[in-house]
Amino acid sequence: MEQQEQPSKAKRLKIAIIILAVLLILSGGGLAARYIYLEYFAPAQITATVPDNLIGDSNRTDADSTSTENTLPAESGPDMEDTSEGQTDAPENSSPADSSTADSGDTSPAADKPSAPVLELYAGRPDANRKFEVSNMLPGDVETQYFCVRAYHDANITLFFRADVTGQTKNLGDVLHIRVTHLDSGKVLCDAPFAEIEGKEFSELLTANAQKETVAYYQIDVSLDTSVDNEYQAAKLLADFSWYVKDEGELTPPPQTGDTTNLVLWAVLAASSLLLLIFLWKRRKEEGRHA
Repeated sequence: MEQQEQPSKAKRLKIAIIILAVLLILSGGGLAARYIYLEYFAPAQITATVPDNLIGDSNRTDADSTSTENTLPAESGPDMEDTSEGQTDAPENSSPADSSTADSGDTSPAADKPSAPVLELYAGRPDANRKFEVSNMLPGDVETQYFCVRAYHDANITLFFRADVTGQTKNLGDVLHIRVTHLDSGKVLCDAPFAEIEGKEFSELLTANAQKETVAYYQIDVSLDTSVDNEYQAAKLLADFSWYVKDEGELTPPPQTGDTTNLVLWAVLAASSLLLLIFLWKRRKEEGRHA
């Protein structure tokens, strides 16, 4: 009787090991597939509608602002820190929009208003990158894009911006102009041809607040001066726009969004691995007993 139970018990153990091995492979494959999807195939990041009080009003200063909910007190506003040579410091005592300037969680862009991709910076992700491409511009043409940088932090942080040209034809960067403006304060981070600002860092201090979150909208205008010849008409320029924080220790984790896919996969992976090890140990012990 005992001899009949042994094969049955070994068979059940073998089936359990196979099931756990399959779960292990599936969860590991799921994590790998999710990483590849998010890294290379995920759709564009969520977008936010640029607030009404910022659209078309990027040249104002804090002195022009009459909305108290969109500005921090003057004494706590950030000072522009321009790390490149030959650039003029923007007006002081201005501040980035705090979390109250966001669309109250509504990230669906309105059809008649410009939208901005939301770039989130937090502990574990201190940088965000967006690719930029422009081609076939005529003298006088302007390409405008908006960006919403949301940083989670509990201390003052320095936000950096850098534009890196990754490809171009006809040396378009020599004549293609880029202007980066903080919409809420009107600060100009940089205003020069790509060739002059490429690889240089431009920075701005983001002041901590009670929400432990800063939302800042930026407008990037890329233009070709009317004095430029038509020889650049078919030219192309590719660039990476990078927003980042160097001191990651001042960043905090983002609020939970409800997406627990990664957590579930990791839990299944860990549980499967542990149980598989236990069953393998038991099987080896059984085999050693009957050797």
